Amino acid sequence: MPAAGWTIGLDVGGTKVLGGLVAEDGRVAATARRDTPVGEGAAGILATMAAVARDLVQGAVGPVVGVGVSTAGHVEAATGTVVDGTPNLPGWAGTPVAAWLSDELGLPVCADNDANAAAWAEAWCGAGKGLRTVVAVTLGTGFGGGVVDAGHVLRGARGGGAELGHMILVPDGRPCNCGRSGCVEAYLSGTALGREAERLWGAGADAHVLFARAESGDRLAREVLEVFSAHLATVMVSLTSLFDPEVILIGGGLSRRAEAYLPRMKARMDLILAGRRWSSDMVRLAALGESAGFIGAAGQAWQQSGILR
Repeated sequence: MPAAGWTIGLDVGGTKVLGGLVAEDGRVAATARRDTPVGEGAAGILATMAAVARDLVQGAVGPVVGVGVSTAGHVEAATGTVVDGTPNLPGWAGTPVAAWLSDELGLPVCADNDANAAAWAEAWCGAGKGLRTVVAVTLGTGFGGGVVDAGHVLRGARGGGAELGHMILVPDGRPCNCGRSGCVEAYLSGTALGREAERLWGAGADAHVLFARAESGDRLAREVLEVFSAHLATVMVSLTSLFDPEVILIGGGLSRRAEAYLPRMKARMDLILAGRRWSSDMVRLAALGESAGFIGAAGQAWQQSGILR
């Protein structure tokens, strides 16, 4: 048992609630998971979170000093309340996650957006460990992002800082589910690649089909990935100018197919940068996989406890 005990991290998504028992150095001692009961609304999701946390408490040797929650949606970190939800979690908007769970478990609880939590994890004990300024991109169904500087998440004046997926990439471009047009997420996401696959090969085609066709030499699939790589390079170059990070990390489901776009992206990025103080070497793959959300949430609970600064 670590000297200070444990925290619990909970990562809430549209399909599962994944939790872990985490030491003050980021070591994961145990995990637990349950399906997310999306049809039961906020009450069912909260009850499932509490059940996962109790599973982990029961298996802990030593004290549990706090709980952190990572969840999709816009979260007001100061109160741990979900301000704006996500279609994957119906009824989640307005839920006072931290307050409810704290009353239920009798423990201090904090909550944050899942991309922020993942970024915090990578900066704490992942591929950005030991670096001051870390940008982490979650490239999956959507395009999320978080920025960590000196151990603190960049939140902005209203808690909406580093919403990287909703920077404008193509003015007056494709509609985005946020209500605007031309956002990064509308071009750089599994959903966006799935739409391209359907356009080319009909209903039922998705990003997996696109990657498979590209691997087999399909010209159209490769052209789609060329455009994808070019757009991603543009975003990465913009992130260097915005945040001057030591590293930009790519995680999320599409990071598992990085060999299909990362070399092209890096080549174009270096062409744009043209020998300036940044290079594509700063772009790397994230290290923590699907554990990043709950590890980051647990780390933020350690920070809230005062043991991590």
